[in-house]
Amino acid sequence: MNWQGIDISKVRGGKMPCPKCSPDRKDKRDPCLSVDIQRGLWNCHHCGWKGTAVVFEKREYVKPVPRLEKVGAKVQQFFTDRGISNQTILWTKVSEATEWMPQFEKEVPVICFNYFRNEELVNIKFRGPNKSFKLSKDAELIFYNLDSIQDEVVIVEGEIDCLSMIEAGIFNCVSVPNGASKGNQKLEYLDNCWNDFEGCKKIILAVDNDEAGESLKQELARRLGRERCFTVTYPDGCKDANDVLLKYGKDQLKEIVSNAKD
Repeated sequence: MNWQGIDISKVRGGKMPCPKCSPDRKDKRDPCLSVDIQRGLWNCHHCGWKGTAVVFEKREYVKPVPRLEKVGAKVQQFFTDRGISNQTILWTKVSEATEWMPQFEKEVPVICFNYFRNEELVNIKFRGPNKSFKLSKDAELIFYNLDSIQDEVVIVEGEIDCLSMIEAGIFNCVSVPNGASKGNQKLEYLDNCWNDFEGCKKIILAVDNDEAGESLKQELARRLGRERCFTVTYPDGCKDANDVLLKYGKDQLKEIVSNAKD
């Protein structure tokens, strides 16, 4: 079997010479190409060539009905208690609505985290009482605040953490849409947003400081390329960006991000 010039019959221990750069190197037999046959992935540690042999079927997604009602006093207080101002709520177009939630089997008041791509609404994350959540049915799964990606981007694990970063003046921050869980690393949202990260030179992984967050961090680094990924260190007693914002303030959160280590 041949993947874009990779003869997988020659893979030994997950490695082989790279068909792109090895013919021009002095040590032509150096196994600089890592190949994951099961996942259909490869990455050259010398020239940086990487790719996938997996062919993805293009799905038809359903665009959600916009729920753009401005938040009222109760929702504003919810965010104020988390150190997030009304200015940040308006900037990220957070809204509120009444939505049927399966956890309650009835319509309840919800906060709407609106997911945009190129300023077009493609998904909504509904947050109801008692930390109940759901995403729009059959909508495309993407990163929250996707349009903010620049040469440098910060990735967090929840919309509240993303808003916390924005509150601290870190606007180039995105969030995974469905948190982290140990052992479940499908990351469909990354498959849907891969091209958006191609121009990123620095990716700061600021996910939760727990076992599931560590697993997510390692998988994101593996897929996005460890050579351009950096990680933050939270203070003792802080699990995520919102904890830092509440306990230490905006300046400390900015400092943690600026001191990210590769």
